[in-house]
Amino acid sequence: METGGEKEKRSPTPEEDEEILRKRISGHPLFGLLIENHLGCLKVGLGEFGKVGITTEPDQAADSKPNNIDIVHNPSDIDHFMEAYCMALRKLKEGIEEAQQESESFIKSTYLQLGELTHTNHP
Repeated sequence: METGGEKEKRSPTPEEDEEILRKRISGHPLFGLLIENHLGCLKVGLGEFGKVGITTEPDQAADSKPNNIDIVHNPSDIDHFMEAYCMALRKLKEGIEEAQQESESFIKSTYLQLGELTHTNHP
């Protein structure tokens, strides 16, 4: 509805809000780091399988997204989100690595003990 030559502003739809948020995130300077941290988690979590399956490099992923989106937003909110998400992914990767190292140590120790038991029981 137009009043006095001006168009009435409508609220964005949920889909439009989602697209705006995607553009804000993909256009953020920390987006490349976020992708790098995410891929790092996947590679660590997949172990040997991750060496074959994940081929996207972080710089390529970041370059495929627009980095100069002209959207008015509160930079502090998106900055805090991106920083927190990057930190959470980094901590997750560290946690996965630590758990894997503990599992590997346990398995190696178990194999050594089983080996000692089988060698001492033979006449």
